[in-house]
Amino acid sequence: MAHPPDLAARINELHWFHQIDFGDGLLSPGWVKKSKIERAKRLFFDRPLEGKSVLDIGCWDGAYSIAAAQMGAARVVASDWFVWNNGIGDKRAFELARATLAPNIELVEAPVEELTVDRLGGPFDIVLFAGVFYHIPHPTPLLEHVSKLVREVLVFESRLCGIAGQLTSKPLMRFYPRGKLDSDDTNYWAPNPACMQALCRQIGFKRVRFQRPDRRFRRGLVHAEW
Repeated sequence: MAHPPDLAARINELHWFHQIDFGDGLLSPGWVKKSKIERAKRLFFDRPLEGKSVLDIGCWDGAYSIAAAQMGAARVVASDWFVWNNGIGDKRAFELARATLAPNIELVEAPVEELTVDRLGGPFDIVLFAGVFYHIPHPTPLLEHVSKLVREVLVFESRLCGIAGQLTSKPLMRFYPRGKLDSDDTNYWAPNPACMQALCRQIGFKRVRFQRPDRRFRRGLVHAEW
C-alpha cells in the first residue's frame, strides 16, 4: 500500500527517539537507530508471539509495541506517561506510528504505579519493562508492582553500573545524584547483573536469565519467568 503523499513531511515535523521503519524506505529520524531496534527486538521477544498478550511499559515512540503487533501478538498495550509529560518525547510521534503501522495497539497513558490488572485488563503473557527502572527514584517496589502484571515472562532491561561493579557476583546497585549518570537528571540507579537477577528471584520468579543487549557492557537484560 502506498504511503499518503504527506506522510514523510508529517514524520519529519516531529521529534523521534526511535527510528521507525514505515516501509518502502521511509524511516523516521531517531536517536535509537533501526539496526539497534531490530537487534533489541530479537532479544526482547525471544519466543513466538502469536496469540500472546504484550504490555510495553515505557513505550516512547512505540517501536517495540509495533514489533510485537507485527510479530502476531493478539493484544498489545503500550503505556507511557513520563516522556510525554516532561518535555522529553512527543506523543504525536507514537500516535502517527501506531495509526500507520499497527492501529490495533491500545494506549494507556499513565505512570507505572497506576498500571494495574484491573485497569489494563491483564495480566499479560509478556511484559516489557525496558529503559524505565533506572529512571525511578524508588525502583524496587515498582518492579514488584510491575511483576503483578506478568502471566508468563517479564522482560526487564536496565542501565548497568560500571565495570567494577559488574565484576562481582554480589548483588549491588549504585545510586547516582542528579545528573551524574550519563549527564541525565532523570537517571538515579544502576544495578549490576547479579542485582537484576536477585531482584527478580526475590519477587518470586523461578527462571531468571541474564543477557547483555549492549556490546559496550552498559546495559543488562533479564527474562524472568514464574
